[in-house]
Formats: sequence, structure tokens, C-alpha cells
Amino acid sequence: MIAIDSSSIILMAKAGILDKIIKNLREKLTITNKIYTETTKKETFDAQIIKRRVEEKAIQKKGIKNLKLFSKIKDDFNLGNGEAEAIIFCLENKIGLITDDKKAMNACRLLRISFTTAPNLLIRSYKRNLITKTEADLHLNKLEKFGRYSENILRKAMEELK
Repeated sequence: MIAIDSSSIILMAKAGILDKIIKNLREKLTITNKIYTETTKKETFDAQIIKRRVEEKAIQKKGIKNLKLFSKIKDDFNLGNGEAEAIIFCLENKIGLITDDKKAMNACRLLRISFTTAPNLLIRSYKRNLITKTEADLHLNKLEKFGRYSENILRKAMEELK
């Protein structure tokens, strides 16, 4: 099992790589209840994809137990509800997180939670020959369009795809 936060699952759905990532992950992709609510409350294309994948059980939805720690982590790291809940879920289940949120990454580093990003998953998919170079370039361009990545992250991802 691996958790994913709101920004990452929305980005992957918008970029058209969510299904490929789900299919090729070794672990079951999991979102928390708050992340499900955050990502499916609008009637957007990405929200519909996420909702459908949960209904199909391609993505599992779970809750957290420690609400006191949720509030502390949220306040201490100045996180949104979804990111804080995802981090608590990771701590409770000793699993990693897919996140593209800088504050969540910093929290993961301090709390010793392993994490990866959407561009890293895209690169890994390409290097494992799960997607073509053309597909990888197309998805990276979409991630660039929809995400808030630094020039450095995008440049590094482009170099990895060469």
C-alpha cells in the first residue's frame, strides 16, 4: 500500500498518467477520506476519474485513527487537511507517500516517511519501459502545465528522459 495526497492524484489524473501508475505500482494506491472529499467535490474531469477508480476499487479509500496527531501535524507543518491526513495515514501504516507538495515533502523528511513525486513516477515508468519516450514527454508537458514545479525539477526530469 502507498498513499497519495490531493495535489498529486489530481495532477496525475489531469496529465493522463493516473491509470498507468495504478496499473504498474507494486503496492495498492490509497487515499484518505479527506483526500477523497477534496478531490471529488467538483464535477471536473479529474474528479470523475478519481471517483470512478475508487468505485472500481483500483484506488482504496481509508481513514486515520489518530485525530489528535492529525491536528498537531497540520499545525506544526502548516499543511492542508489532505496532506496532513495522508502523512498521519503513512505514519499509522508505515508506508510511503506520493506528494508534490513542498510542505508535505519537508514533513516527510523530518518524520522519516519515504516519498516520491509524480515526475519521479513518470521517469520510473519510462525507465522500466512501461511507457514510450513520446508518452513520457507528453505526460511531463502536462505535469508542467498543471503543476507548480520549479524549473530545476522540470529540467532534471527532462534530462532523465533523454
